[in-house]
Amino acid sequence: MRTRLDRPIVVGLDGSPDSARALRYAAQEAQRAGCGLWLVNAIHEIVPVAPMWPLLTSDTLVDVGHELLDDAQLVVEDLSHATVPVEVETALGPAVQILTTASEKARLVVLGHRSAGIVERLFTGSTTFGVIARSACPVVSVPHEWDQNREEHRIVAAIDGSSVSSAVLAYAFAAASERSARLEVVHCWRLDPFYSYLVDEWSVEQEWDAQTHGMIRGFIDEWSGRYPAVPVESRLEYAPIADTLVRYSKDTDLLVMGRQGHGGLGLRVAMAAPGSVTRTVLQHTHCPLEVIPVLTRADSTDDLVAATSHARTPAEADAPEN
Repeated sequence: MRTRLDRPIVVGLDGSPDSARALRYAAQEAQRAGCGLWLVNAIHEIVPVAPMWPLLTSDTLVDVGHELLDDAQLVVEDLSHATVPVEVETALGPAVQILTTASEKARLVVLGHRSAGIVERLFTGSTTFGVIARSACPVVSVPHEWDQNREEHRIVAAIDGSSVSSAVLAYAFAAASERSARLEVVHCWRLDPFYSYLVDEWSVEQEWDAQTHGMIRGFIDEWSGRYPAVPVESRLEYAPIADTLVRYSKDTDLLVMGRQGHGGLGLRVAMAAPGSVTRTVLQHTHCPLEVIPVLTRADSTDDLVAATSHARTPAEADAPEN
C-alpha cells in the first residue's frame, strides 16, 4: 500500500453508519493537525453467500468500494470546505491486515465502533480490536454516542505506571493543548477479589496509595512543563479498572490509554496485553478511545508524539495566536 500524503490519518470505511461516524471524526482531526486523510476500503476476497444473494465477484466488490470512497471524499470536502487533502484506496484482503499495513505510514487510524451483543461483537468488534492489537500508530475507536457538535473540553489519560505511561501522557497533553481542554490523569487498581480474604485489603489500599502518588506525579511532571498552559489534575482510585475508565469516559472528548504495559509497582495491571480492560473499555466507552502502541527500544517518546495527529510541537501549541 502506498500513499503520496505525508503521515495522513487513515480511516477504515465499509459503508456502515459506524464508518461514516469515523469519517466525520477523522475529518475534524485532520483539520486540527493540518494533515491529509487516507480513506481505505478493505475487501475480503472470501464473501459469505446466502441463497438470496446475487453472485458477487471481486471486481463487483471493487466497483462498490470505489463508489463508497468517492462518496466519502465528497463528505470530507463538504465538512472541511475542501481544505483537507484526501487520498482513497480500495484493497483486496482482510481488513485488519490492510489497515495494519496502512498504519505504518500513518499518524493515526480511525475506526467506527458500536457496542454489540456477543454474536455481533465477533464481527463488528474483531476488526477494531485486531487493528488496535497490531497497529504501528495510535488507533481511535469512535463510539455510537459521539456527537461531533459537542465539546466538553476535557481529556482523560489512563496510565498504569509502566513505560508506556509517558507516551500516553505525551499524546494526552498534546490533545488537550489542541482542544484548549483540561487534562485528568487517572490511575486505578484493585486487588483481585480472589486474594482479598488472604490480606488486609485496607492496608493494601493504603500502601498502594502511598507508593503511587509519587510515581504518577513523576510522569505528569515530565510533560506538564512542556505544556504549561494545560490544566492538569491527577485521580487515583482504588477501584475496578475497566468500570472506572468507562465512568470517566462520560462527558469527555477523548480517553487515551496504552495498548500494553505492566504496573510500575510490580503488579500485573489488567491493561496489559491488550486484554480484558482494553476490550471492555472499547465496548462500553462513551467517548472516542485512543489506544497508544507500545514503545520499542528504537522509539523515543518525542518520536511518537511527532507522529501523532496532534502534530504541533509543545512550543507551537502554547504560543499565542496572531
